[in-house]
Amino acid sequence: MKNSNINKDNTVSISKYHKISFGPWLAGLIEGDGSIAVHDKNSKSQKYRPKIIVVFHLTDKPLAERLAFITQSGKVYIKKNAGYVLWQIQKKEDVIRIINIINGYMRTPKIEALHRAIEWFNQYDGSAINLLNLDTSPINSNAWLAGFADADGGFTINITDRKKNAKITGKRVQVFFRIEVRQNYHRNVTELQGGNSYFNILTNIARFLAVNLYTRSRQQKDKVFYSFTVISHNTQSHQILRNYFDKFPLYSSKYLAYKDWCEVLDLMKENTLTIENLDKIKAIKAQFNSKRKVFDFSHLNSLNL
Repeated sequence: MKNSNINKDNTVSISKYHKISFGPWLAGLIEGDGSIAVHDKNSKSQKYRPKIIVVFHLTDKPLAERLAFITQSGKVYIKKNAGYVLWQIQKKEDVIRIINIINGYMRTPKIEALHRAIEWFNQYDGSAINLLNLDTSPINSNAWLAGFADADGGFTINITDRKKNAKITGKRVQVFFRIEVRQNYHRNVTELQGGNSYFNILTNIARFLAVNLYTRSRQQKDKVFYSFTVISHNTQSHQILRNYFDKFPLYSSKYLAYKDWCEVLDLMKENTLTIENLDKIKAIKAQFNSKRKVFDFSHLNSLNL
């Protein structure tokens, strides 16, 4: 493993690359699709060390395997029938390694779980890991948003009919990027840790993309779910997003969706959408997102410590 050596006091030597790329990206990924499990000190059940679990869609198995390889941490378990893959990190040295990589880069209420894990290691294993605060640097200063988008972001291509006087006059193409997360974290989070609402971080993302923050409620049976949503929907926000992702790339299969999304944006630049360009967009949409059958993960070669 390169540039990530555990020192005697269980701190880690962090390379310059960690500071703007891998560390923030991994923090964002874990804050979106990961969980940090810590034994409840008030529980009478068998005590266990903190562990980290990250869930991936089955198609992102190459990413999970790449992360386990380059960090030399954890194991990848395939839950094929359930349609997902787990990157499970349980060994003490592996969990501490990941904690040190992401410590100081978290931006959401999930920092509460990270701090509980650190406190556990410091109390029971004699570690001396610092409880670093939320990263409040500008969104575009590091790769955190890319990791968070790999977890909770999504690209959309819509093709609809243009109508006038109830008659179809042409086609309209619209592209969007969306991040949607629940409004509140499920545990109490101190004010120093930023509180348990996702409002601040989603507001920062919306401000970065120069768009509005939306709230949404959905009812499923007898439960109501509330979420915050940020949507890139116009030329300005799309360009901001492209500049960012070209600097701090995605690594999940969403990277492939992003490249297709960008190609559609380029085809839409003409004032009048030509039949030829519309046919190209239709072909892209036909294999977009869940319809994709061929996956090229060669971009993972650039993912390193």
